[in-house]
Amino acid sequence: MAAGADEVRVEVVGVFEQQVTLGDREHRMPVLLLRDPPATREVRVPIGSCEGLAIQIALERRLVPRPYTHDLALRLLEKLSARLESVVVDAVSADTSHATLRVCAAEGPLMMDARAGDAVALALRAEAPIFVAEELLVDAGTEDPLS
Repeated sequence: MAAGADEVRVEVVGVFEQQVTLGDREHRMPVLLLRDPPATREVRVPIGSCEGLAIQIALERRLVPRPYTHDLALRLLEKLSARLESVVVDAVSADTSHATLRVCAAEGPLMMDARAGDAVALALRAEAPIFVAEELLVDAGTEDPLS
């Protein structure tokens, strides 16, 4: 399952905390920063704190005494003779995000919906490429679309 023409391969820069306004209230929330390899465009993806921790653990290649949910999901794929081919982050707003998992299974290619944080946490563990829909990328240093 190759990347689409409107998808850009990105690298995970890290997970950061960002102040956002939802409605009339301000909140601090974890945000995943993804950047294209030339580092000229990026996207900030709101994620949950559990996904943020799972991504940070994968980035640091830390070993944990018991598998996390994303480790379990990867083990399940392996036991079912399937593998994660890639992840595409295809929708981001101030309070949610969406991704598509591209899985290669014995019965053929599968596409599954996921939250972007879960998809990236799984992709890092599977060493699968991560893509972002072209329209989500903005020039680094420009106004943050989550603000």
